[in-house]
Amino acid sequence: MRTTSAILLAGLRQLSRSRLVTIPVVLALLYPGLVVLILSGTHTAGKGMADAADAAMGVMFMTIPMAATLATGFIMILGSSLLPEEISAGRAGFWVAQPVSRDSYLAGMTLASFAVCCIVSAILFFGTSAAILAFIPYRPTAVVWAFLCPLLWTAANLALVTAVSLYLPRIASIIICLALAGFSNFMGSVSQVVGALPGGSVASTMQTVYWVSFFVFPADPLLRLAMSGLGPADSSIQMMMSSIGFMTSPPAWQIVYALIWSAAVFLLAGARFRRMDLA
Repeated sequence: MRTTSAILLAGLRQLSRSRLVTIPVVLALLYPGLVVLILSGTHTAGKGMADAADAAMGVMFMTIPMAATLATGFIMILGSSLLPEEISAGRAGFWVAQPVSRDSYLAGMTLASFAVCCIVSAILFFGTSAAILAFIPYRPTAVVWAFLCPLLWTAANLALVTAVSLYLPRIASIIICLALAGFSNFMGSVSQVVGALPGGSVASTMQTVYWVSFFVFPADPLLRLAMSGLGPADSSIQMMMSSIGFMTSPPAWQIVYALIWSAAVFLLAGARFRRMDLA
C-alpha cells in the first residue's frame, strides 16, 4: 500500500507538469464559465421562463451532454497516453526494477490518471450543474446519484481506454474508444425512444443492437443515472418524458454490471501489463 501511494504521488506530480493535463483543466474551467455567460445573458434579457424546473431541464439537455463529450475526449486522450509513455520512456522499467511489483506500479499510475480525470469530470459536470442552479434554482431528483455517477462513469471510460492502450497504438486506442463510447451513448438514447414506440422489426433490431453495445461497454446507464439525478424533481417535461420511458433511471442491475465490468477490465489491463516487456 505504501509503495502504491508513493507511485500515485509520483504520477500526480508528473501529470501536474504535463500540458496534456494543465491545458485541458484550464479549458474545462472555461466551460462552466461559458454556461454562466449564456445564462446571465438570458436572465438579464428579462424574457423570464415560465417554470424554473422546466427551464433548468432545457438548459441541462443543452449543456450536460456536451460536458460529457468533453470529459470523454480528455479521458480517452490521457488514458491512452500515460502508461504507453511511461513504458516507452523507460520510467515503468525503472520502477519495476526497484522493489516494486508491477501490480503496485499499475495501481498507482492508474489511480493518478483516475484522480486527474475525476477532477476534469467534476469541473465539467458539477461546475455546469452549479451554474444552472445559480441562475435557475431547482431541486435535483437525486443528489447522491448526481454526485457519484459522473465519477463512476469516469472510471468505466478510463478502464476501457487503459486496457485498449496496452494492446493497440495510442491513436488507434483513442479512435476505437471514442467511437465505442459515442455509439454506446447514442444507442442508449435510441433504445429509450424505440421503447416508447409500438413493437416492430426495426424497434426489435434497435433494442438488440443496444443490448449488444451495453454488454460490450456499459457506461451509458451511469451517464443516464447521473442526468436523471441532476434533473429537476418537479419538472413537468421530465415527468412527461418519463411517462413514455425516456429520461428514466436505469435498472439497478445495469449499474451493478457496469461496476463489475469496470473492475474486470482493469484486471484485464493488469494481466496484460504483467506480461509486457518494460525494458
